[in-house]
Amino acid sequence: METSFDIKRVQSRLLEMAKATATILEKNNIPYQIAFGTLLGAVRHGGFIPWDDDFDFLLFDDSYEKATEVLARELSPDLMLENEKTEPNYFHGWAHVKDLKSECDCSLFPQDNIYKHHGLSVDLYKLTKIKEKDFAKYRFEEAMSYIDRRKKLGFITDEDYEKRKELFLREYEERKAQEQPNGNPEKEIFAYPFTYGKQEIDEVFPLKKYKFEDFEFLGPNNYHPLLVSEYKDYMQLPPEEDRKPHYTSVKYF
Repeated sequence: METSFDIKRVQSRLLEMAKATATILEKNNIPYQIAFGTLLGAVRHGGFIPWDDDFDFLLFDDSYEKATEVLARELSPDLMLENEKTEPNYFHGWAHVKDLKSECDCSLFPQDNIYKHHGLSVDLYKLTKIKEKDFAKYRFEEAMSYIDRRKKLGFITDEDYEKRKELFLREYEERKAQEQPNGNPEKEIFAYPFTYGKQEIDEVFPLKKYKFEDFEFLGPNNYHPLLVSEYKDYMQLPPEEDRKPHYTSVKYF
């Protein structure tokens, strides 16, 4: 995949967006974590992974609605909160902070092109507190909710829907059979609807600050388990051929 943009300029703009987001959340006493590639970048590089072109936050389910409300109200005019209230074709299960002064093309996720705004994006993923015994059910329900939304909007065929539903059911049964809660199925955990999908509560709190470029963002108290679950040997750089950004082109207004 060839790209046609200045990665440093993209990262500079994403950092501005992320700072604005974190500042609003902290001002309103709303907890959050940096996560995934952003957390990995903070730990391994002290900022952006050199080829990364997105920014990831995790927010908590009990304050998620408040977070989206204050962001929608307090973001500067060149940014917007993108969710089901601002995008009629919205099918994601989490909101984005979207840049209104850029336009991106992303061949990795062509389904996103149905949205009205195609600017640089900051992800606001949702962490949900559940009992560990309900994790398999949670993952299945989140997966079904995603394809239900896409089907309702006419973005997925009946045939594809049934194939995905069958796959999700099979995964649910396998995950349910394999799950071995650590002696306490009633224990609460944080769950998110993709990849590894869970965090231990005592690995998250108390949140602490991580230096990321010239700013400090909140993150989990213990980053190691999350990064191992997502990236295994996370301090090892991936092969050259895997060091690729998400976007294929970025234009600015």
